[in-house]
Amino acid sequence: MAALLLLFNPEIMNSRWHPAMLAMVHLLTLGFGAMIMVGAMIQILPVVSSQPVPAAAALSPWIRAGLISGTLCLALGFLFMQKISYYIALPLLVGAFLLFLSAVGVALVRVQKGSDSVFCLRLAALCLLITVVFGCLQLSTYLELSWVGYSFERTNNHVLLGLLGWGMLLIMGVSFQVIPMFHVAPAFPHWLSRGNSTFLALALMTSVIASGSIADSALLVLTLTLSIYGAYSLYLIYRRKRKLVDYTIRFWQLAFTNLILLCLLFFLHQMGFQILNEVGQFHLLLGFGFGLGFVISVMLGMLQKITPFLMFLHLQRACIHDPGAFMKLPNMKQLLPVSDSKWQFQLYSSALVTLYLSFFGGELQHPLLFVAAVLFLLSFTWLLKTLWQANRRYSESLPLTPDQPLAGKETCE
Repeated sequence: MAALLLLFNPEIMNSRWHPAMLAMVHLLTLGFGAMIMVGAMIQILPVVSSQPVPAAAALSPWIRAGLISGTLCLALGFLFMQKISYYIALPLLVGAFLLFLSAVGVALVRVQKGSDSVFCLRLAALCLLITVVFGCLQLSTYLELSWVGYSFERTNNHVLLGLLGWGMLLIMGVSFQVIPMFHVAPAFPHWLSRGNSTFLALALMTSVIASGSIADSALLVLTLTLSIYGAYSLYLIYRRKRKLVDYTIRFWQLAFTNLILLCLLFFLHQMGFQILNEVGQFHLLLGFGFGLGFVISVMLGMLQKITPFLMFLHLQRACIHDPGAFMKLPNMKQLLPVSDSKWQFQLYSSALVTLYLSFFGGELQHPLLFVAAVLFLLSFTWLLKTLWQANRRYSESLPLTPDQPLAGKETCE
């Protein structure tokens, strides 16, 4: 849906305040990004802390329903400026996030001695809470509540905390665990994993609370912190022992390369270099570069690895009372073929390159945006097709049990 908005409204790239731009951004961040990150946190927390999220199975459908319906109503509200859509979206989204944060918060409090990953997840959850508060305050202004005034500074803080706080810290916490585990790479040293996340959180909070030169200095510290994390992560990936072709690795490399380049561009901009003629366009380049180039690149890469891994794990558990069924189970590459991941990587990386070129294309910006939108649409359509086929293979591979005569009716959550 976000790709379709860009496809039919390329002029939205002229301003970050365009109604269709606001709808597209929230479709990406809430409708796609938040859905995956909420699921990732529920899955990764028991792994890194041995503490499961309480009532995860019971709460997940409600959280998912709230995010889906709330995001659609919010997007419709931005597109058609209908207050009723905002009135519906606000309680749905707030309720979904409060359910999630309450359950995750209980699990994080119960962890006695947390690892570096748990430390990052705690900070990420805190940033999400503040992001939701800022988002509620901004959305309240569309409802014309007299006690809340619209604030551009609050919007910027909402974006910073959502992307660099919730998104970045969650990815850092996950990467500390999954890069060494899945790719047989060296572990992140404690000084980097704990130190970087601490500096990131402190610099982010300083940039939100302070103003002027203090806030600018905090953003430079934040940029340096992200650069160190990105460069060292690429170094660990290079030193991995498992050198097979792996498109999850390709996505990690794409994401970290984007992160380092964006940090370099921001540093040059702060030093006075003119990257683009309009500051607004430069801010859009940074925002889409981080959101699409880093965050969603990581998500797409992890989906190529985590989806078949979880499916295979569920299939193994389903065969626990029928050892002979183990021999018939498909392996991870049969559940989600490497060729599908290859096409996903090629489509998405081509879309990213075209999007970046559009910012420097001058009069060719709109044609390049059209091509980028088509490629993004193909990429996300391919992802839907890949996941649907993987789920079908999973369902067909479930063993028959006396109380389940048709195994194909069960699906992998």
